[in-house]
Amino acid sequence: MSTPLKTYNIIGTSFTGVMVFKYDLNGILVAFELQDADELKPVQVKWLFSHFPYKENEISHFRAIRNFTVTEGDFDLTFDMFWDAYKHKVKREMSVKAWSKLSGSDKMKALVNIKHYDGYLARKRNMEKAHASTYLNQKYFNDQWGSAS
Repeated sequence: MSTPLKTYNIIGTSFTGVMVFKYDLNGILVAFELQDADELKPVQVKWLFSHFPYKENEISHFRAIRNFTVTEGDFDLTFDMFWDAYKHKVKREMSVKAWSKLSGSDKMKALVNIKHYDGYLARKRNMEKAHASTYLNQKYFNDQWGSAS
């Protein structure tokens, strides 16, 4: 019988891919993986290993970093999950095609950044939400919606 693990996914703006940290029930790191990632630059490797969260409570330091998004749990990266989260259900077939072309890390970014994009649109009341296919094809999820005015 396998022990349940707590998973944290970290997406950053200064690197591609996702850093995945898995902790046992005692909060000790048992697995680390870079998914869909390019090779980290030496300065990034040095930073990561000097801040490496060996214990689960150290993930809080990563949450405090502005250009990191930290999510808990395994991601459901199905198109239906994206479609339901995006809530602007227009041009489904084009959106399915665009979704299928994305890497796993881009799918995570697309899901995580919907709330930032929606927040931006709420501040810009005269703007309409882009079709989901546009959001995906033009990679709106890479934009800084949370800091844009």
